Amino acid sequence: MHEGKIAEYSYSIIEEVFKEKYPLMDKKIKKIVFAIGRPHTVMRDSFEFYFCELTRGTFLEGADLVYEYVEEEGFYVSSIDVED
Repeated sequence: MHEGKIAEYSYSIIEEVFKEKYPLMDKKIKKIVFAIGRPHTVMRDSFEFYFCELTRGTFLEGADLVYEYVEEEGFYVSSIDVED
């Protein structure tokens, strides 16, 4: 059940980055790409459930969540696509 904490942490990092880049706060986020490294310690379904619950009613609600598997360790935000 650590996916809930990982979802909270991911949300807070994304929110912090967007607040620093004030012009982005008015933009809609279309896609968030998460990198999942080895060993695969994050369950995608569980993470996605928590993340979607956290982002309900926020600027992140409705963003497509995409996952890519990478060779390095960890779980992190790889990229964020923002509307033009």
